[in-house]
Amino acid sequence: MKNNNRKKRLEILLERQKRKQDKINSNNYGVLFNEYIEALGNEVTIFSNEKSNELYESFENQVPFTTFSRIDWNKIENHHLISDLSEVADLLKNEYVEVYWSSENFPVTKTKFQKVINAFDDLIAISSVSVTYLYIPMKYVIEVYHEGDITIGYL
Repeated sequence: MKNNNRKKRLEILLERQKRKQDKINSNNYGVLFNEYIEALGNEVTIFSNEKSNELYESFENQVPFTTFSRIDWNKIENHHLISDLSEVADLLKNEYVEVYWSSENFPVTKTKFQKVINAFDDLIAISSVSVTYLYIPMKYVIEVYHEGDITIGYL
């Protein structure tokens, strides 16, 4: 009896993994995006294009931007330059973060902040000319500039 339960559980897990892999492979966002998603592992949401558009619009309404797709830090009173995401890991360890890009047409993803830290190299490899934003709605925004600057702002 136990063997049958284990076998069924294994089949369910394998099917879930196959569906997840099929979802990753079905997008046309490129190899680097796929590697980023794989590096995140479980607990990642990839929003549809329609939902991503809604989220981008809301994000742009909540966060002030310059004409160069950078966050206008002059309009966010409490912000700090950090050298590494691990500097704020304790503060954000239990938070889910939405990931946005300034250029290219990637969908918004959502996962735990710690998973983003673990997959950071894959995240920044996606686009070498883009700015990446990590957003915890109504709380924090982190701008990862392609030249290496990382700034966190408290909303």
